[in-house]
Amino acid sequence: MISIVRFIAAMVAALLPRQYRSRWAWTSDASLRGPTIFSGLAETMISLGVIILRYYAFFQWRLGIISAAALKQGAAVGTQALGSMAAAFGMGFTTLVEYVFSPLTLLLIYFSIEGVLRLFAALVTDECVGTMPLYLVAWGLGRAGKARKERQLGPRVPDEVQHCEGITYDLVIASCRPKPGWDHMITIEYQDQLYELFEEKKGYPPRPHIYQLRIHPRGKVIRGLHHYHPDEMLTDKERLAMPKGPAMQQDK
Repeated sequence: MISIVRFIAAMVAALLPRQYRSRWAWTSDASLRGPTIFSGLAETMISLGVIILRYYAFFQWRLGIISAAALKQGAAVGTQALGSMAAAFGMGFTTLVEYVFSPLTLLLIYFSIEGVLRLFAALVTDECVGTMPLYLVAWGLGRAGKARKERQLGPRVPDEVQHCEGITYDLVIASCRPKPGWDHMITIEYQDQLYELFEEKKGYPPRPHIYQLRIHPRGKVIRGLHHYHPDEMLTDKERLAMPKGPAMQQDK
């Protein structure tokens, strides 16, 4: 019973985007290969089954409407019209087209195709592919989370740069946003001078991220180079809206 429950849970996990299912150690692509195969097969079979059952019910409903409309023209005329082969063929074709292109039917067709693709991805490449609607939900949640975090960080403003002399560091950069990748392995180029990170500290809004830099020693190997500009944290729209003028800079 525990194995069955675990397998069903793995089938459900196989539908999730990678960033969500990676939270559990047992949801690697290798361990989810079998559940993904069954999940894709079940997705296809259920979707096709619903399509067929819905078409039968839809056809009966549409036939009732057409029959009622024909019989309004008179019992004899209506019966003769419904009994002709051309009328039966036309009614069947138009009903099929109407059914296939209804939004719910198109969605079910998509899921049936997606299930086949997920099944073959697991069979051929051992890749666990989730379902597209959940990827869209994850994308929306990610965008909302980024927007919320952006609001919490406050408005974007240009960096404030201070040159320092006679201290253990030579340049201080106060930024409104953290700078990914700025560590002791990176070399920063600013105004034709090379610097390396000395220390990172917390400051106060609107520029709570403080980076203390010192001049890069001569002869030291450069592993990575970053060409720095004080307005690099701004978006293109914010950069264009800025008044033209020198960078915010203060010698100390």
